[in-house]
Amino acid sequence: MSPTGLPFAPEDLIAVASEAAAWAWSEGMTVLRPDGRVVPIPLLAEPEVWPRAALARLAAEARAILSGSVKLARALLQHGDARDREMLLGPFEGLEAEAMARLFVEAPEPVLLARVDFLLPAGASEPRALELNTTIPAMQAYADLAAHGWLRAAARRRGLTVRQTGTLLAEAGSHMEELRRTLVAFYQRRGGVRERPSVALVARPGDSQRAEQQRLAAHFRQMGHQAVNLVPAECEPERFDLLYRHVWAHNVPPEAPFARALRAPGRFPLVNPVNGMLEAKALFARLSECAEDARLADLAGLDLAERAASGRLPWTRRLEADLLPRLLEDRAPWVLKRSWDYGGKSIQLGAEMEPGDWKSAVLAALADRRGGGFVVQERIFAARRPATRITMDGPSAGELYRDISTYTGLGEIAPTGSVVRAASSPVVNILGGGGLAPLVSEETLAHLR
Repeated sequence: MSPTGLPFAPEDLIAVASEAAAWAWSEGMTVLRPDGRVVPIPLLAEPEVWPRAALARLAAEARAILSGSVKLARALLQHGDARDREMLLGPFEGLEAEAMARLFVEAPEPVLLARVDFLLPAGASEPRALELNTTIPAMQAYADLAAHGWLRAAARRRGLTVRQTGTLLAEAGSHMEELRRTLVAFYQRRGGVRERPSVALVARPGDSQRAEQQRLAAHFRQMGHQAVNLVPAECEPERFDLLYRHVWAHNVPPEAPFARALRAPGRFPLVNPVNGMLEAKALFARLSECAEDARLADLAGLDLAERAASGRLPWTRRLEADLLPRLLEDRAPWVLKRSWDYGGKSIQLGAEMEPGDWKSAVLAALADRRGGGFVVQERIFAARRPATRITMDGPSAGELYRDISTYTGLGEIAPTGSVVRAASSPVVNILGGGGLAPLVSEETLAHLR
């Protein structure tokens, strides 16, 4: 989608975005560097504009991908072969493995919150899903700060009253509030009776998204909850009605009090339980296979919506020797990814590599079974679009790729909003020459005109 119909001249748009960025940074749209520096996340001046109907389709697609993945993981653990079990459980050890062994045995809900990352192919109208995140489906506060900051500044520029601006923001919605409502509904499904349960937001020391976690806690407190930011060594899980986990299990010391909650998801109201297997790229590959393998789809018990969603995934498979001729004949359409990895660290794009380097990378990946091995995925070629990044040094114009990541869950009350990241590289990184774009619906934008 493109930000057409904006009611601003170019110089006014820069002024709006600059004001929005300053407000968003002051409210927590920053990251913490390992050296202790707090770095503002750049904001794009041009918002991402989508009709609400298209955003609703993305939310439905994300939910079908999530529910299909959960069903398939259950089925493969019970009825799959040794390779299936290895790809789901092999990458994990220690506390993480211990906790995940209880996922489908004790946890009342194996995943409450998730995020599906989509990319819009150049010249297409519908995005394609690239992967599923179930451990730390973050950026709810960042998404609100980007969108609300832009809308506040845009409303001010257009001369809207305080009341009109409030109506505009209410219509835009809040990812933080959707998260809060989802957590409270989970607590009440487990028998909780408090209208405003207490919440511990748990992250590792020095977490890069510390400011976002603090902003979430502030929102919960504003809505009447006791909410605190803690690290695993400080969190005694028995003291809280809800535990919001923003930390990988392998970053939790086994002796830390919070580890008690990871080991007993049936006893503690933990969101999410340790479920890293659900975001393994190899599971995503098996879900993609369901589009062509009816027996596998039947084994998982996929419904019509889940089968249809599997057919819209980019063609993804576990890397096997019989794929070598296809991959080496034409490298441009393919992407290599380690099954268990995050942050895009292991991604290799055939089109960006020399033939000899691509061949070496494929052969090395085929022999490397760490982290569940590698998958190969059809590459979705997105278009670079003009964009103006607002940084502490001022505006800078260029061309960036954008993705759109949509929140979802399996409960009756579940988040549905999206966040848009931008980057100079096809592998999206919001700090490496990229940033966040305000996501605004066409209907909300119409009120600014």
